[in-house]
Amino acid sequence: MRRLAPTVVAVSVAVGLTVPLAAPAHAATTLKFARFYADQPGSDTPYTTTRLNREYIQVKNITRATLSLNGYLIHDRKNYHVYRFPKTFRLGAGKTVTVHTGRGTNTSANLYWGLRSMAWNNTGDTAYLMKGSTKITSCTYTPIRAQLAAKTGYKNC
Repeated sequence: MRRLAPTVVAVSVAVGLTVPLAAPAHAATTLKFARFYADQPGSDTPYTTTRLNREYIQVKNITRATLSLNGYLIHDRKNYHVYRFPKTFRLGAGKTVTVHTGRGTNTSANLYWGLRSMAWNNTGDTAYLMKGSTKITSCTYTPIRAQLAAKTGYKNC
């Protein structure tokens, strides 16, 4: 059998057949959502910066390397609200960044979407982390009755 494997590879290459190789590590193994706070405590309105920023999603780098998030985006279930990471943003190894719905000054730990109304549906929504058109991960918040009553609308993804 050991003699046959090199022969099969050589013949495959000679006739132009594709030899399957190990797939490269996919970004899905490098980033994940941590906490998805879709229904912030208290009333949603009036839309103030404080209220908007209590609604957020966290992205965690689960590798030992700093990653560039250039080309990454987050969107809701209906692809209505889309957040694009700054081209120069880098997420440190093992670090988490919180993407707030409202406005603020971007830092390495907090980014701001800049919306003037809530991005996520209190009655349930799905967040998608994308690299271009490739889905990296997703997280779905589905409230239970107690969460709706208590306004504790988050999910640890």
